[in-house]
Amino acid sequence: MKKYLLGFALVLALIACGQKGGEPLHNDQEVEDSKKDQKDASKKDLPLATEDTVKLFNDTKIFISKEKNKDGKYELRATVDTVELKGVADKNDGSGGKLEGVKSDQSKVTMSITDDLNTITIETFDSSNTKVASKVFRKQGSLTEETEETYKTGKLSTKKITRTNGTTLEYSDMTNDENATKAVETLKNGIMLEGNLVGGKTSVEIKEGTVTLKKEIEKAETVKLFLDDTASGSTKKTAVWSDTSNTLTVSADSKKIKDFVFLTDGTI
Repeated sequence: MKKYLLGFALVLALIACGQKGGEPLHNDQEVEDSKKDQKDASKKDLPLATEDTVKLFNDTKIFISKEKNKDGKYELRATVDTVELKGVADKNDGSGGKLEGVKSDQSKVTMSITDDLNTITIETFDSSNTKVASKVFRKQGSLTEETEETYKTGKLSTKKITRTNGTTLEYSDMTNDENATKAVETLKNGIMLEGNLVGGKTSVEIKEGTVTLKKEIEKAETVKLFLDDTASGSTKKTAVWSDTSNTLTVSADSKKIKDFVFLTDGTI
């Protein structure tokens, strides 16, 4: 989980920039298929009389047998993307559980839950057992993070990280886990910082007028912010980042304008 989740209210104070996206279009058949899948899934989304319901931190519901089976395990059941998964766990809270289900096209979906219940991994494999996608949900205190990955011919292609505060960090055209041609961080207000991933370090920035705000996320997940202003005279802004206090101090005309403290919950 990224150590610092930055909300970047600073950008609003220094830079005015917004982005809007379009709504996806669906044809009638896609809508009908979706309704059918949802109806089928709803039938599986109810506990049996012999099961208890446990809700995981990412809102996934798993149904757990009230009694152990002949092997001394609790039997688990869950529905992911309309696919029913089944598995076992040693404890009746689902911790350490592993589940698996097969689609009609023989592709496979698996789910694993860590012993501390703080990480849930869902993976999808094609009929030849090659990974095509994965979702990893992580919880650290009150913060959560979801990482979605897609694969082409078994190799990582894209990655999207969604944080508790709704901001996202997306990588595309990836050659491996540490290198991507394009990286885009999208903030709650639609502002986008763009850059790349090289050697495990993410570098993204946004420019408006004479001001450039740049953010770097090191491989060790430490964060640094930089501000550059090509203006001259009393309007020129400068900034200093403090690693110890996670603070960006902005000044103009040799006078401090404001300290921006970036908290771990994405606020300033």
